[in-house]
Amino acid sequence: MNVDEHHQQQHTEHEALYAWSTYQVSGGVEGSGPSGTCRAEKTARACLEAALQAAAVHSDVYSWGQLSRVRADVDLPFHLWSRAPLAWAEPGPRETVTWRPGLAPHGQ
Repeated sequence: MNVDEHHQQQHTEHEALYAWSTYQVSGGVEGSGPSGTCRAEKTARACLEAALQAAAVHSDVYSWGQLSRVRADVDLPFHLWSRAPLAWAEPGPRETVTWRPGLAPHGQ
């Protein structure tokens, strides 16, 4: 599910896409998890929710995710693409995911 260079070449210059990224904190150490891009916001939200629900099985890990609109720029690596944060999410009760607008307040 991670974006790599050969996937990056499939996107046209300045095409609007939706990027999702996950992050975790465990034992005071922050790290990143699965991430990807999708052409449709609905698909990106579903991917992010699935990744967060998978991470929620580890009770000692706090996870959250960020959903952003991005512009593909084939001349730059994925992590440098221009991003406009849309919403962030975290696991909720009973295998749900809670969504909030904007940029996640967590350090990324």
